[in-house]
Parts: sequence; structure tokens; C-alpha cells
Amino acid sequence: MTTEERRRRRFSESFRKEQVALIESGKATVKEVSRLYEVKVQNVKNWIKKYGIKGMPETIIITNSKDYNRLRELEKEIKHLKEIIGDQRVTIISQEHTIMLAKERIGNDFEKK
Repeated sequence: MTTEERRRRRFSESFRKEQVALIESGKATVKEVSRLYEVKVQNVKNWIKKYGIKGMPETIIITNSKDYNRLRELEKEIKHLKEIIGDQRVTIISQEHTIMLAKERIGNDFEKK
């Protein structure tokens, strides 16, 4: 597609909203939409500002390597904590299931014993 052809194209409002919804749901990225429809990244970002519910996330400005390293450490810590929460949730679910089975086999007096 030539530059002139790209300049003459117009996207409908419903198309723009659809692309923004895909981006906000995580099914597509700004770069993917930009590349797929040959639209500048800034134009896609403008669509998000105009039609998006969440809006564009704020830019994180890294001024030195300490900030970058700290950001990476925090991301690793968040990932680790999410894994711990997931493991705890699995444990709780299995305990609740075990209690339910014990109540069925022993009776309602299970908790008193």
C-alpha cells in the first residue's frame, strides 16, 4: 500500500472501538494493530485515548540503571507473590473439598469432633 493510499483511508468509529476493545482485553497489542492495518502507532494510541475505558497507561521514565534494576526486582517479586497466592488458593480449595467429603461420610457432627 502506498503512502498516498494510506492517507486516503478512513476507519469507522465502530472499527476503532473494536480495535481498542481488543487491545484493552489483551488479545492484541498496540504494535500488532498498527502493523496489521498499517496505521501509525500514535494513531492507535489516540484511538485508545478517545474510545478506551482504561486509557493509556502512564509512561514509566527510567532515569538510571538503579531504577531499571529496581523495576525488574519488583516485577519478579509480584510474580512470586502471585504464585504464592495461587498455591494458597489451591490449598484452601482442597481443604474445603476434604471437609465437605468428611461431612458426607461422617455426618454433620464432623466439625464438633
